[in-house]
Amino acid sequence: MSAENRELLRVEHLRQYFASGRAVTKAVDDVSLTLNKGEILGLVGESGCGKTTTARSIIKLYQPTGGKVWFDGELISSGAWEQQEAVRQAKKKLKQAAPEQKQAARTALAQARSECRRAEAESRELRRKYPSVTQIQMIFQDPMASLNPRMTIKEIIAEGLRIRGMKDEKQIDRMVMDVLGKVGLLPEHANRYPHEFSGGQRQRIGVARAIIMEPKMIIADEPVSALDVSIQAQVINLLGQLREETGISILFIAHDLSVVKYFSDRIGVMYFGHLVELATSDELFARPLHGYTRALLSAIPMPDPHYEKRRRRIVYQQPEYSPAEQERLMLREIFPGHFVRCTEAEAEAFRGQA
Repeated sequence: MSAENRELLRVEHLRQYFASGRAVTKAVDDVSLTLNKGEILGLVGESGCGKTTTARSIIKLYQPTGGKVWFDGELISSGAWEQQEAVRQAKKKLKQAAPEQKQAARTALAQARSECRRAEAESRELRRKYPSVTQIQMIFQDPMASLNPRMTIKEIIAEGLRIRGMKDEKQIDRMVMDVLGKVGLLPEHANRYPHEFSGGQRQRIGVARAIIMEPKMIIADEPVSALDVSIQAQVINLLGQLREETGISILFIAHDLSVVKYFSDRIGVMYFGHLVELATSDELFARPLHGYTRALLSAIPMPDPHYEKRRRRIVYQQPEYSPAEQERLMLREIFPGHFVRCTEAEAEAFRGQA
């Protein structure tokens, strides 16, 4: 299978900004990643670093501010931030231009405005064409908050099928019972309500609601963070079994690095809205390069008192970059398949560590 045929999701320069008055919060800032068919990509980082916002932008719960998202070869969403920024810069240059440069600056501004209108029209058309993407489903972090307490489990699981236009109640019933069995629940659970279940069972209901749509990709947003250890293992094993049986791709968001290492093929590390490191699971743990990744790994506790006595936490201090260096920061390939967000000088230093 060629690289293009293997690729299911491609995210390029994704930006998700939120404005509050004149203040702008850059929740996700220039994130690029890919997810292959049948692959599990782990996404880790501290609370507030932009993991969930990235996932919600991919699944179109948020309209991206900038960048593009391709799914299964189709462009499904785009933003116009880059073009809007080009218009702002062209206006600034026109205001500062000398008299003999005014005409050239006006031409540049007109061209930037034309590109911006084209990008905004493309974004509107994609919103109309793909109001949602049913082939991507999401398992939310808090199962109780994402399940309607006034609906039975059968109604919750079957809701997506009905929205998609399925009318045959007997077929819906068969599909609901089948998917309940897949996630380890019983047929009699179908007529109960969410409050009658434990946390682990509610998370299984969330998994059932996602997989009944037969998606090509699932976004699992910290599906085990509110569960005890034994139930965590059950949910992780369930997702792994689904991947083996159906070849589904999973974007797995979590805090627990040990779980992510066990479950993921590749791992991306996010920090303050940026993807700062991306590598295979074994490579990332064996050879962490970015300072924030090393700090995260140093915080993992181990069930070994002798190791714990020797363990030293690394405190990450973000380097002070000049404005010119800030512009040159990007995700660079240091070793095959191992990417780090850094300057070219830092990249050469990382390669010298091999």
